[in-house]
Amino acid sequence: MRRKLMVGAGVGVGIVVLGLLVAPSLIDVNSYKPQIAAEVKKATGRDLVIEGPIRLSLFPSPEVTASGVKLSNMPSGKATHMVELRQVSASPSILALLGGKVVISSVTLVEPKIALEVAADGKANWDMVPAAAPAPTAGAKPAAGGGPSIGHIAIRNGTLSFSDPKAGMNVTVEKIELTASVGSPQGPLSAAGTLVANGAPLKLDARLGAREASGHATDIALDAGGGRIAFKGTLSELGPKAKVAGKTTIAADSLAGLVAALTQAAGQPPAALPPMLAGKFSFDGQLEASSDAVALRDFKLGLGQDQGAGSLSVRLKPALAVDGKVSVAKLDLDKWMAAAPKAATPPAATGASRPAAPATPAAPATAPPGGLPRDMTVKLALDVAEILYNKGTIRNLGLELDVRNGAVAVPKLQASLPGDLVLQARSTMSGDAARPQVSGDFSLVGPKLRDTLAWLQVDTTGMPADRLARVSFRGRMAGTNNTVQVSDATFELDDIKGRGGVAVTLAPLGVVATLDIDTLNVDAYRPATAAKPATPPARAAAPAAPAAPAAAGGPSIGLKAKVARLIVNTETIGGVDIDIALAGSTLRLNDVKVGNLAGGRFALRGTVAGITGTPRPDVAFNLEAPDLERLAKLGGASAPKGPITASGGIAGSVEQLTLRDISVNALGMAVKATGTLALPGAASGAPQSVAWRGSLGLNGQTVEGSVDARLAGRPTVTADLRAPGGLDLGKLGGSAPPARGQQAAASNNKPIDTSPMRVLDASVKLQAASLVNGPLRLTNAQIQATLKDGVLTLQQLTGGLYGGALDLTGTVNASQPALNLDFKGNANNIDIGDMLQATSGSNVFGGALAKVTIDGKLSATGIALRGTSTTPDQIKGSLAGGTALGGAVTVTTDKALQVLGSAATGAAGAVIDNTLGNVMAATGQRGGSSVGNMLNAVSLVLNRFVNHNNVIGGRADIAQGTLTTNGLVVNGNRATANVVSRTNLVNSTTDTTVNFVIAEDTSAPYLITTAKGPTGSPSINVARGTAKDPPGMTSTLPGATQPQQGGGGGVQSLILGLGGGQQQQRGGTTTQPQQQQQRGLTLPNPFGR
Repeated sequence: MRRKLMVGAGVGVGIVVLGLLVAPSLIDVNSYKPQIAAEVKKATGRDLVIEGPIRLSLFPSPEVTASGVKLSNMPSGKATHMVELRQVSASPSILALLGGKVVISSVTLVEPKIALEVAADGKANWDMVPAAAPAPTAGAKPAAGGGPSIGHIAIRNGTLSFSDPKAGMNVTVEKIELTASVGSPQGPLSAAGTLVANGAPLKLDARLGAREASGHATDIALDAGGGRIAFKGTLSELGPKAKVAGKTTIAADSLAGLVAALTQAAGQPPAALPPMLAGKFSFDGQLEASSDAVALRDFKLGLGQDQGAGSLSVRLKPALAVDGKVSVAKLDLDKWMAAAPKAATPPAATGASRPAAPATPAAPATAPPGGLPRDMTVKLALDVAEILYNKGTIRNLGLELDVRNGAVAVPKLQASLPGDLVLQARSTMSGDAARPQVSGDFSLVGPKLRDTLAWLQVDTTGMPADRLARVSFRGRMAGTNNTVQVSDATFELDDIKGRGGVAVTLAPLGVVATLDIDTLNVDAYRPATAAKPATPPARAAAPAAPAAPAAAGGPSIGLKAKVARLIVNTETIGGVDIDIALAGSTLRLNDVKVGNLAGGRFALRGTVAGITGTPRPDVAFNLEAPDLERLAKLGGASAPKGPITASGGIAGSVEQLTLRDISVNALGMAVKATGTLALPGAASGAPQSVAWRGSLGLNGQTVEGSVDARLAGRPTVTADLRAPGGLDLGKLGGSAPPARGQQAAASNNKPIDTSPMRVLDASVKLQAASLVNGPLRLTNAQIQATLKDGVLTLQQLTGGLYGGALDLTGTVNASQPALNLDFKGNANNIDIGDMLQATSGSNVFGGALAKVTIDGKLSATGIALRGTSTTPDQIKGSLAGGTALGGAVTVTTDKALQVLGSAATGAAGAVIDNTLGNVMAATGQRGGSSVGNMLNAVSLVLNRFVNHNNVIGGRADIAQGTLTTNGLVVNGNRATANVVSRTNLVNSTTDTTVNFVIAEDTSAPYLITTAKGPTGSPSINVARGTAKDPPGMTSTLPGATQPQQGGGGGVQSLILGLGGGQQQQRGGTTTQPQQQQQRGLTLPNPFGR
């Protein structure tokens, strides 16, 4: 019977278990998805999507599992979904359900992703508004039980993000592995697990007990950055009026590491901490805290081997009150400084990107109007028996601060520094308690200043023995609202005396020192002779890493100094006025000026950020001085005499500088620059490259564009330049070209150094509206050239030349010590009139009697020029090549032919024979012909070429430095001019003959003109050839029918213009000619350049 009962029970249990396993498959829970989504929409106003299946299990305990669950975000959110769950499982409590309560015994969230956001309008995505909230029925009561409760929560590989752009917060918590239990909303509560917040691993273990008479027992521990923060005590209640009391302990291998981890986890920028906080740290004390007060009582703290103790309390209401005292027996700063990690070297800038505008330093925080609140009370005391620093000892450091009713007193400020430098200060409050007065004394006396400076590692060995021997600073101490002052102070440094003061501002913390010195002789502190090193110092392999930047929130330190007379290198500088301030790592140059700097003035304003690391200046300056020599003497240098002015602005860093309207005028030179200069790698040593973007001006010549120079390996320069206003090479500081008609400079046999062309490669482009070098002027010049392995290739040189066009290409080979030149090109349609105006000043020659105008077009095609040697003269001597010449020249005149004709045939013939003949005989130019015959010949030749379009043809060739003409002919009207010339370019001499041949007798020259000697001043000779006069020549001469009677002034002027030395007066008397108002016809000298 028993066996049957057992079998029956077993069968019954089996049927129940089988039913529990089979029943979920008979219920379609997925059909409830729309209803669940609708309820969520109704409650939250958000869309719920369950992408995966919903599963129901009843054995061994009821459990509902859903996968692919997503809850939409608010419309203005960045993330698409506010909540995403890979899987969620919930198990209700059967016993609670039987009792009519909904209790979720456990919930497991697998890979949840929760995005919390605050939009720009301040709306948070967790503030959900129900889609439709029905109005409550009158008299309705909330359901009993207060809704479902959850007992156990597990999160597996969760992610939580929080973003608030307006507050500048962005926190990402990932890899969340957390287990929590919730007994009830009032406790007990517990949570334990690990997570990674913004890359900082954290471990949390927290417990909150159930509510008791004394409150909630609380035990919290947080591990981060190699440290642990723990609290064990009580929490009076859960809410804004809660009070905390208990023991707090902190232990960390590095306090800086712990702070860095917590700061990183909170999404805040890293804090710059003093090096001494990088060691082990411990704290043990009683914590009492509430919403209006916090106190740390009887605490002990340790920093490495250094120990301290004290108490600190801060009360916020009804008024701010701070009371604290800290005592330290010994503080070894040397050890902490040595153990501090070295600052990392910042990565070198890459590329020559345009620098960003320098950041404007944030303005320091300001105290409330009137300074510290009058109802604030502060009482602080710090005592340190010994401080080890720089291998020296600071003893008995004591500081007490008393702030009451808007007054600030320093009851104690003392310290003894190496070198017997003693600091003592004391001020007390007296008078009406509501408005107390503060008074006291301040003194800083150092009888062994050199020992103190040696302790500070200041080298004084090179200074005279009686300098930097003693110092003292004494004054009256006072305290006003927010400020401690030392006023009416006297300052002494050796025999230098001055007055000044010190002001310490408490909120924000700042120190400003003022000095007023009558005379400061810097020369008295210079060594008698500058020590010269025996060998040049070795170049460091790499510069030291820059120091870590100072904390941005550190105190501000200011200096306001005035020096009436500053003596430097025996020069007196007057009116020095300095107003500077250091806030964190930014040096503010509020006003730095000198009223008399070597007879001039100087002013500087701006900021220098990052002075403890990589300095980034943003300054403007102005300098005016009447004598650069005196100015250079101040720095121990030498310079030529002459005034100098300089102004402009500089911003950026050593690797990226911005020049703003830099202008320097000195020694007859004017330089201007605006642009950016990039020097990547300069902060780490030698720059890797140099890049310039902007404009440069020299003596009014402005060039715009870019220059890039790569310095690593073989230097390479790339330049793309423009000169929209033209470029005059003669104004760039080189020697001016010789004036028209002036002989070229003496020979130059100095070897040309070609090595600079072999040390770098380059590519240069230049566009100029005009390119001027002496009389040579190119318009719309285009130059493109490359330099590779010592070979300069001129790919393009084009432009307008004297109304025509020039096109040249070629190479300059400097790969060897000897220079090789090879140029080719064409010069077409050169306007002869324009060329003469540029080279001789005008293409019109003559005076009031007659004027000759020369015009025309000239082309030089197939230009070829080659040369090679090591000196300029040798290169001239090696020049070879040539060009074909073509074109036409037009010579026009108004009255010259008439004057010549009348002179040859009129009544003045005898006078001319007597006067001009004597002159020609004296100069060897008679040529066996009478003067009248010569005038006839000259008149005839001029008649054949003047006022005609005379075609030019032939060649000009160069060989061994000698320029020769080959078949160069000028074809006139029934006459030709054959030019035979040999011009030595090395010696600057010429031997040129022009044979004029007329059509009536081509057997021989009709008129011969020669030019011999230096090209700057050749000897010109005119002779009559053997060709016969054409029949009836005299009657055909212009003006033959209108003779000038009596030796009129016209002939005399012409004779003077041709070189006549005497003037024949009426009556036959020969006298020296009078000074003429108008010169006669003056022909241009074609060899003047």
